Amino acid sequence: MPGRLLIVVILAVSLAGAAMAQTAGNEESEWTPDVYGVRHFSGLRCPDVVGFVFRTKLLSADADRMAGCVYAGDAGMQLVLRSHLSGTGARAAETFLESYRAAGFHEVSLTGPASRGISFQTRDWAPGILCETLWYFNGKKADYSLWMSYSLPSQEADIVPALKAFEDLLARQN
Repeated sequence: MPGRLLIVVILAVSLAGAAMAQTAGNEESEWTPDVYGVRHFSGLRCPDVVGFVFRTKLLSADADRMAGCVYAGDAGMQLVLRSHLSGTGARAAETFLESYRAAGFHEVSLTGPASRGISFQTRDWAPGILCETLWYFNGKKADYSLWMSYSLPSQEADIVPALKAFEDLLARQN
């Protein structure tokens, strides 16, 4: 048991060091290291691992979004978690819808948890169907969006656990 505790402590220190390394040298960083990941100035916590996906990049705020993080899973699955000012999540989703339509992507109606989001087929020239879905969530202090890029049918079974892991994370944010 003491050996396991030591391993957990070493892992936590390593992950905190990695978070510091990601923000080191960026005097304008909007992030501070956290034991299990990073914390944005607005309070959004982005763990190093959410479910089975790993944080790969920190995102800064821009004109209409507060900061967020990029996560990656197996076989090219990508996810982006963003926080938005309270009450602006629906507008962010509308902008996503308008932008993808304007780009000529084909909007699709999917079943399961993807049906609660806005989905587009973004590739039809290779094996499998590449889809991108955006969900938005209203929180008490902020709104959030989660964008996911995945292939169907090969990653269909990964959508539910990934979405659930992020919904659980966001439930703890407020």
